[in-house]
Amino acid sequence: MGVARSRRVSLIAFCALCVALYAYGVASAPCIPSHIEGIALPLDFMVGIPLGFYLLVVRPRRLTLLSVIPVIWIGYALSVLALGSPNTGILPALLSALIPVELAVAVRECLKITRTFKAAKTESSDPMVWFRETMLYLVRKDVAAHMTAAELSVWYYALLSWRKKPYVLPGERAFSYHNAGGYMNMMLGLALAFPVEIVAVHLLVSQWSVPAAIVVTALSVYAAIWLVGDARARMLRPIAVGEGSVRLECGIQMEAVIPASHIEMVVLSDSEIGHIEESDRLNYGAFYRPDVWLAMRSPVEVRTLLGTKHVRAVGVSVDDPKAFAAAIKEAAE
Repeated sequence: MGVARSRRVSLIAFCALCVALYAYGVASAPCIPSHIEGIALPLDFMVGIPLGFYLLVVRPRRLTLLSVIPVIWIGYALSVLALGSPNTGILPALLSALIPVELAVAVRECLKITRTFKAAKTESSDPMVWFRETMLYLVRKDVAAHMTAAELSVWYYALLSWRKKPYVLPGERAFSYHNAGGYMNMMLGLALAFPVEIVAVHLLVSQWSVPAAIVVTALSVYAAIWLVGDARARMLRPIAVGEGSVRLECGIQMEAVIPASHIEMVVLSDSEIGHIEESDRLNYGAFYRPDVWLAMRSPVEVRTLLGTKHVRAVGVSVDDPKAFAAAIKEAAE
């Protein structure tokens, strides 16, 4: 915890120093002879600060070198702003020298990303795993990687999953949950209503502002894709009971693998888990009305969109609650 806090403080300090250097460089440019500023400022902005960013931020955190490239281009843009022209001083020569370096870095990192993705795809049939492992290579933060993986998975499930089969491991018995609580019926209703509503809202808002109408329409289309992707994920990522373990899923929103022997009881109503505090529960039932609760002997790890949580009870909805409860009992024996 102390190391993580120290790194956060160092990152904040470095960013503050960079902002100060950027501000000083831009503000002082008119006061310094152009033949000096045309050399010193591009070197500081496009070489010095990116090098410091690499040594103090990227390297200690094992981040990808791709993160240095935007810093170089920020330095270039500010250099042009301060010097008044992209052809001033050593800017053209420095840019010509750095572009091949950036391309080499981009090619090298893209090859590493591709290898990471292929390795994850070989090890697992779950798209969430493919994207999460790839994003972990890029950002090295579990929460950020999982959130980005969930976002990419939405697009995968919405656009590329239509001929795929549900993700079930050998020896597992799958239990669907996409029809529980009328969830899929609601999705079908929204699918019929969304096109009409999107067009109507666009025409209405465009009378006031065309840019605003475009933004609202884009957000509406994104929301529709997100709902389709989550619905497809619910169909292709079923809850499964294997030999001695239970794999819980809820679309792209939640996942956990729980040893069957670790499950204290499986109940079909909220009243039967009254001894467990609300803060120790996670409710992923359809419309927050689960028809099955799994109560654990001690907290278990559950991965959610917002990170990992440790809870003693997880509520889910399945299409056949009684058969699901019986399967867990059988796996625990």
